Amino acid sequence: MAVTGLMIWFKLDVTRFLPRWAVDVATTIHYYEAILACLAIGVWHFYHVMFDPDVYPVNWAFWDGWVSKEWLEEEHPLDEETLARAAESASTAPRTVFVNQTRTKLGQPSTIGGNGPLNQPNGQSETSRSGADFTI
Repeated sequence: MAVTGLMIWFKLDVTRFLPRWAVDVATTIHYYEAILACLAIGVWHFYHVMFDPDVYPVNWAFWDGWVSKEWLEEEHPLDEETLARAAESASTAPRTVFVNQTRTKLGQPSTIGGNGPLNQPNGQSETSRSGADFTI
């Protein structure tokens, strides 16, 4: 793929040493290699989402990105430890996240861990339930 791509990209330099039909052959090979690569990626994803015996008939994570805690613990056993360490370090060094300069009921900037829109249902602050004055 890289060789044929470089031949197509630098066709003027290649035709100094090879005939024009070599670039045409490289273009054809490159085209079919790209189709095979896309098909391989598609087949790979279909297998892991639908046809893998562990998730048959379908892995519903494709729909919304959420997985069960049991699946997470089985497939990614180190993630719980990593998340616990990240939460621990986040609690010792809090970071402020401003969401479009919105204000909460108390007039303080919206923060993670505070009373801001990121901690309210549907990302809405207590003063604005429409969601029109900020974006996430």
